Amino acid sequence: MSKHHLDRQTAERVSVGLIRLMKLLQALRQHAPRIHPAVDATAYPILFNLAAEPRRVSVLAEYVHSDVSTVSRQVSTLEGHGLVDKVSDPDDGRAQVVRLSEEGQTLLAGIQQQRTEWFRELMGEWTAEEASDFAGHLERFGADLERSRELMLARRTTTPTATSRSTAPSPTLNPEN
Repeated sequence: MSKHHLDRQTAERVSVGLIRLMKLLQALRQHAPRIHPAVDATAYPILFNLAAEPRRVSVLAEYVHSDVSTVSRQVSTLEGHGLVDKVSDPDDGRAQVVRLSEEGQTLLAGIQQQRTEWFRELMGEWTAEEASDFAGHLERFGADLERSRELMLARRTTTPTATSRSTAPSPTLNPEN
């Protein structure tokens, strides 16, 4: 596949459009109805990631692009509400993994249903083809963004700092999600 050059005007439109979308989504997130009154929407990525399989907190933090201390606090809150359980790691009995409880699975299903219905309503005037094309473009953009993040992290951990000029890796960047 050949690489196409993206002109400045289109790149600017994408940049402005994405910033606008992120701000709108942040504003909507603050006012969205909660399915579980004690669970903040910032903890939803943890629930979605645990749907795949139980994970250690450190691995979960990588998946949700956050630091271990933040995820650990969120997991403790979710555990306090009976939405997740900590169990022995089958690969290392000394460690623990976090998994969704039955109540957590029910909550996650409700969140997924609420999101699906909201997007169906939001995009109600789009044709099926437009919506499908948009979904494909979003998936592609997300994959490109993830590759870019991985390259940035790789450069960050292999490039010596300007002050030290040592070969020791720089601290890993932990972008907020």
